[in-house]
Amino acid sequence: MNRSVLRFLRPSYDGPAAWLWVVGAARIAVLLLLAVGGGVVSVSAEFGLFLAGIYAAALVSSLWYLVALRREYSVSARLTWTQMFVDFGVVAVTISVTSGHSSVFTFLLVIVILEAGVLMGLVQGFLFACLSSAFMFFHFFSTAPPPDDPVMHWYNFLIQVIAFFFTAVISGYWNQRVSRMKQFQREILDNMNSGFLITDTKGIVLAVNRAACQVLNLVEGDVAGRHIEGIMRPEAGAECPVMTALRLHKDFASYEFRVNTGQEASKLLGLTTSRMRDARGHETGLIASFTDLTEMAHMRNELQKQDRMAAIGQLSAGLAHEIRNPVASIRGAVAELQRSTHSPEIVERLTAIALRESDHLNEIVSGFLDFARNPDHRREQVDCCAIAAEVKQQLELKYAHAPDLRIALHLPPTPCRVLGDPTQIRQVFTNIVQNAVEAMEERGGLDISVAMSRAVVEIRFDDGGPGIAPDKVSRIFEPFYTEKEQGVGMGLAICMRIITAHDGTIHAASRPGGGTSMIVRLPAMK
Repeated sequence: MNRSVLRFLRPSYDGPAAWLWVVGAARIAVLLLLAVGGGVVSVSAEFGLFLAGIYAAALVSSLWYLVALRREYSVSARLTWTQMFVDFGVVAVTISVTSGHSSVFTFLLVIVILEAGVLMGLVQGFLFACLSSAFMFFHFFSTAPPPDDPVMHWYNFLIQVIAFFFTAVISGYWNQRVSRMKQFQREILDNMNSGFLITDTKGIVLAVNRAACQVLNLVEGDVAGRHIEGIMRPEAGAECPVMTALRLHKDFASYEFRVNTGQEASKLLGLTTSRMRDARGHETGLIASFTDLTEMAHMRNELQKQDRMAAIGQLSAGLAHEIRNPVASIRGAVAELQRSTHSPEIVERLTAIALRESDHLNEIVSGFLDFARNPDHRREQVDCCAIAAEVKQQLELKYAHAPDLRIALHLPPTPCRVLGDPTQIRQVFTNIVQNAVEAMEERGGLDISVAMSRAVVEIRFDDGGPGIAPDKVSRIFEPFYTEKEQGVGMGLAICMRIITAHDGTIHAASRPGGGTSMIVRLPAMK
C-alpha cells in the first residue's frame, strides 16, 4: 500500500533539462521580489529578521537545486518535493504578512501550482491546488466579509479556487502529454536490436535504449547524465568517435572500432552518427546508433581465409588497372624518342620519364607480389623494444635535415619478446613510421611506445599529423588505397598481412585533439 502511494506521488518530468534551469533561475528572481515585498511591510525588527531567515533558507534551497541539476542533469524526487514545499511556504508567509487574501502576491500561488503540474505531474498539481485553496479559505474565513456585500467576498474566493484547479489541470495535462510521448519513443527504441544513445553538444548522455546498455554492459538507470567517454571507451585510449563527430561537426556512417566493455574481451562496434539541429540550424546534440559486429567479424575473417584465391583474383584486376597508366607513359615516351633523336634535351626528358615510370611499375608489381605471397616466416625470439630502437635510429639518420621533427621512444625496463620473423616485423615498423613522418610533412612529434599487457605486446605509433577521418580508417588497409599524390597504396596492406600471419592485430584510430595512433598487438612469447 505504502509503495503504491509513493509510486503514485513520484514526480514525473520528461521535458528538456533547459526548462529546469529556467525554472530555477525564475524561482530565485521571484524570491528576491518577495524578499523586497516582505521587507517593506515588516512591522518590527524581530519580525523582519524572521522573514529574512525564511527567505535566506529558500535561497539556499534554490541554489542547491541548481547545483544538483548541474551535477546530475536531473533532480531527485526528494529534492523536487522539498523545493516545492519551500516555494509554497515562502509564498504563503509572504501573503500572510502582506494583507492576506487581498495581498498583491496571491497570484504567486498560481505559479506554484503551475510549477508543480509541469515539473511533477497532474496529481501533484491537484495536491498543491488543494493546499492553496485551503490556505486561502483560512484567510477568507478569518476575515469578516463587508457587511454591505458579503456575497462578493466569497465570490472572490470561488474565482481563485477555480483558477487554482484550472492551472493544475492545464499544467498536469501538459506533463502527461510529454511523458506519454517520451514513453512511446522509449518503447520504440527499446524494441530495436541496435543500440541508440543521444548526447548533447558536450557529450553528456541524455537518453539510451536497452540494447545499448546490453552491448556496452551498462546498467540502464545509471547511464543518463554521464559523459559518453565514460561509457563508450575505445581500445588503447583512442578518442571516442562520438566526441570526434561533435568536435569535427561531421557525421560518420558504419565506422568500426573496438570498445572496452569491462569484460575480458573487447567488442567490435559499427557506429553511425547523426547530429541534431534546432529550427535555426544550431547543433543541439547527436544521435548515435551502433551494432555489435564481434561475431560478424569472426565470420568475416573465416570467409577471408577460405576465399584467399578469389581475393587474389580481384587484386589482379586492380593490379592491371594500376599497371595500365605507367605502361602507357613508357610507351608514349619511347614512341616520342623515335621521332626526337636529334634533340638531346628532349631525349633526356623522355628517358627520365621512362625510367621513373619503370620504377613505379616495379614498385606496383613488387608490392602486389609481397601482398599475394603467403607470408611464411621463420619463428624465432624477437625483442620488439630492440627493433623499435633500431627503427628510431634509422629514422633520425634519414631525416637529420628536418630540425622540426621530434621522435620519442618509450620502452619498458624489461624486453618485450614475441615469436616471429624479425625482418618482417622491422618492415612493419618502418612502414608505419615512414607514413607518420610523411603525414606530418617532416615536422611535429612522433611517439613510439612499447608495452606489455595481458600476455600481449603492444606497440603504439602516435603522430601529430592531420589524423584520419573515422569513415576512412577501415579503408587504409585495403590494397591500392592511398590518399598520397604519389603512392601505390600497398604499404599498410602488406603490414596487415604480416601482422595477421603473426597472429596479431593492427588498427588505426584518431587521437584526441588531432593526429593518428597506429596500434600493433602481437602475442607475447610464453
